[in-house]
Amino acid sequence: MNIIGCLLLGFIAISCDNSDDPVPAPVPPVEATDGGYLFAHMTDDNYGSLFYSVSRDAYNWETLNDCRTILPAYYGHPDICKGRDGYYMISVKKGSGIPLLWHSADLVTWEYTKLAKSIFNKITDLYGYHNEETYYGAPKMYFDEPSDQYIITWHAGLTGDDADAYEWDSKRTFYILTSDFKTFSDPKFLFSFTGSDENMATIDVIIRRSGESYYAIFKDERSREKYPETGKTIRIAKSSALTGPYENPGPAVGPVDERWHEAPIVVPTVDEKGYYLFTENYPKQYDMFEAETLEGPWTERYFAGPKARHGCMVRVNETEYQAILNAYKR
Repeated sequence: MNIIGCLLLGFIAISCDNSDDPVPAPVPPVEATDGGYLFAHMTDDNYGSLFYSVSRDAYNWETLNDCRTILPAYYGHPDICKGRDGYYMISVKKGSGIPLLWHSADLVTWEYTKLAKSIFNKITDLYGYHNEETYYGAPKMYFDEPSDQYIITWHAGLTGDDADAYEWDSKRTFYILTSDFKTFSDPKFLFSFTGSDENMATIDVIIRRSGESYYAIFKDERSREKYPETGKTIRIAKSSALTGPYENPGPAVGPVDERWHEAPIVVPTVDEKGYYLFTENYPKQYDMFEAETLEGPWTERYFAGPKARHGCMVRVNETEYQAILNAYKR
């Protein structure tokens, strides 16, 4: 076999179900020597359940626990936040609409407490918007060290019925703030874009800080027919403050082709000199992009990850990585 063939074989990932037609990597990926990445995600066959996959290089992934769910009681769209005293994520108690706050010190043992529905549902009295209580619009969480508080974002529409196309056109992003998960601010709209992006339908918002700026990475939920250059794509908006105002977002990340993208994920590269951005090419799997800064430009990369649906990634150290392997590599 020639050297090119050997290199391509070396990129094959160990996972439940890999991509059939990956984008070739220009060079072999660099593996982390201290820890790696945890990918917490659902699958198309088990939508709403939690699975773990791990990687040393963010390109090639192994799904753990013999491809079984990690937390049987978990039901939602996974988004793990590294906070002041461990890791947090939000789910919903299936069939009840009760939000659950999960906490873990090591990403292996998780415990949950119940949250009040009212922290999300105040949007009805305040703004006339309604949550669907199956998932509460896939809540995302980010811990802001400068202000020592957590921001939780989620999307909701003018009715609670997600089956109607108009309902998705009406999606807007709300946020609440908390420092202790006991008291929460009243919900507010996160964005106030102008011009052609005014009243944009937005979902799946995550927030990250780089330098002195904050970046909101999200899906432009508008139809491709009405907005052919950005509809159903991932876009990024910048602000000098956690809660905004955010500038009008930049162009679509990646090519605007037959693919529709949502549920963005951002993690630092192995050498911490840039960022990887993963976007769900639904309902298939994630695609991978790379840039030196969160403002791009973004270049598509080879990705041999599992055929995962909506999820998140966390950069973990060696102790955490080994603990996850010891718990679930069987």
